[in-house]
Amino acid sequence: MNTRQLHYLLTIAERGSLSQAAMALGISQPALSKVLAEWDSLCASPLFLRYHRRQIPTALGRKVLEYAEKIVDEQNRMMLTMRSVTGREKQNIRVCTAPNRGAIIYSKIYNRFSRRYPDISLRLTELYAREQPHAIRRGQVDLALGAGTDSELVTDIPIVREELLVSLPSSHPLAGQKSIRLRDLRDTPFVLQGKRHSIRAIADGLFAEAGFAPVVSFESDDVILLDSMMHQAVGAGLVSKAHVFPCDELVYLSLDPPVYQRLHLRYPLGHTLTEPERYLAGLLIRERLSDPRYEPIRSPEADALFAMVEAADEAYIAGSNQTRASGASHQDSGFISLDTKILEYLTAIVEEQSLSRAADRFYLAQPALSRHLRNMEETVGLRLFHREHNRLYPTNAGKVFVNNARNILRMEAELDRVIKDYRRDHGGRLFVHCDSTLLSLFAEVVTPAFSSLYPDIQLTVVESCSGTSREALLSSSTDFALFMTCTPKQTELHCEILGLTELVYCADPARPLSGLRGGDPLPSPLEPRSVMLATAGTTLRAEQDRLYEEIFESPPHVVCQAEFALLRRLAVLGGADTILPLHLLPVSEHGHCFSLQPPQPYYLVLAYYPGKTMSPVERQLYTLIQHTFKGFFWQPDIALS
Repeated sequence: MNTRQLHYLLTIAERGSLSQAAMALGISQPALSKVLAEWDSLCASPLFLRYHRRQIPTALGRKVLEYAEKIVDEQNRMMLTMRSVTGREKQNIRVCTAPNRGAIIYSKIYNRFSRRYPDISLRLTELYAREQPHAIRRGQVDLALGAGTDSELVTDIPIVREELLVSLPSSHPLAGQKSIRLRDLRDTPFVLQGKRHSIRAIADGLFAEAGFAPVVSFESDDVILLDSMMHQAVGAGLVSKAHVFPCDELVYLSLDPPVYQRLHLRYPLGHTLTEPERYLAGLLIRERLSDPRYEPIRSPEADALFAMVEAADEAYIAGSNQTRASGASHQDSGFISLDTKILEYLTAIVEEQSLSRAADRFYLAQPALSRHLRNMEETVGLRLFHREHNRLYPTNAGKVFVNNARNILRMEAELDRVIKDYRRDHGGRLFVHCDSTLLSLFAEVVTPAFSSLYPDIQLTVVESCSGTSREALLSSSTDFALFMTCTPKQTELHCEILGLTELVYCADPARPLSGLRGGDPLPSPLEPRSVMLATAGTTLRAEQDRLYEEIFESPPHVVCQAEFALLRRLAVLGGADTILPLHLLPVSEHGHCFSLQPPQPYYLVLAYYPGKTMSPVERQLYTLIQHTFKGFFWQPDIALS
């Protein structure tokens, strides 16, 4: 495997089109199609399916792309770090975030930024919000994200706000309230953040307004330790709503009136952000806005930075040919391709501390391994090893290279296991997702008939509702789906209707609906009655839940939930009302069934993905299912129990 192929797969996913991906990579479309075909063959399954002129990743494709992105990002990180340790980095941006927030935010934006600007490194510093403006003013930080109040020392753009909540032990007498006034906690000890923390600054101001100095039972800058002490009921606390996780030991109450903390984007006063800095600022804003726990603060500056990122990403996906700044190009000409087999050879040199022993490990001639080493050093543009006393030792760049190479090899091994597991599970097997109502007939008729024709092919039938079946087909996780639905039109799928009935309201024979005869329209709304439900997660249950809401003024009393065969028997014996397909009930029971308004047609559908090319075996299975279930609702002796 080489990383260029993974880069190709990622580009196909991002562009959504082989032609646009080939154009962006600077190669011909047949060449790119050949690479994709090789991966499809390796995985024994397509990685992409064509839908509405776009290449959509399958379930396996998404897994492969996940590892491809990790490996390519690891390679980018390796190149940046090697340039940094050798003093060859062209540019860096010093980013500052608050402690504890930094690692989370940085990890989310680092890879996207480095893919767009591979020659610019990001250096992370963690400082409390109070310390950030001074660090920016002294030229130690280029861009900061922190909470607290506005500062006149820097350009300060508020982007979101987060509510501060009072944390109370669940045993506290005021824990049952919806909100709380701080002065009501005058006699309660507090667990508080250290003096440098932005929440502590807000808390001190609130205590002053409330007219009391709290008893501080514990104080620390370590938020994990603070959280632990709160869980041990050491005292009340003041915490950000964005970092609240419900538990039995604590309750979280809003203050009366509510109190908020604002999160700011900061950079030097009078400085005009460069394009990479603007893109980075936009990524930071978008990351915070994507979290529903934060409330956005609209401002022209923040909107412009956010729009810049959105426009840049849209232009990339659309294959825009607009001129980009140096380092922003995604063309393949600047991508370094690493062969994982060569990475394995070079890591062996470090482990063996000898070129000859490393060559012996892989049954290579020493000159061949020397040639691989020279080629790699030319590829990355850095010296990776130096010789001392007839031994090879890695340079600083070489140490970084070998460390990241091991990470890439580990990821490749994990990807290889994923592919092998998929091939083992899907080799010689066909998959059908089937509605629970139809499982028994499928097992009695289709499975034995197929097994007699193809004894070496395993037919795996998965119980599934219509929604899950649709997802499985779109992700290429199943070959066919047989399901019931009230909405037979599935634009993304090829659907054949094998049968049609309607859902009807089956009244309890012991509690008939007065004034109505079988087949009459059901009046609505009804007074609450006792009802029976199908098993949760089935298509029938989803339709029952929807229809009961329309039929009854208030929720009915549910007496039981049962699988379809049992529910069908109970509808005959009586005990409660239910909703069932009319033609799956004995004709003798139709006298206490009533039509719903509007009528609810219930279809039996056989579906597959329209881009699928059926093999002879798959065509035979499709025909068997057709013959078994065609006219299913009009068969006089349906075996459902």
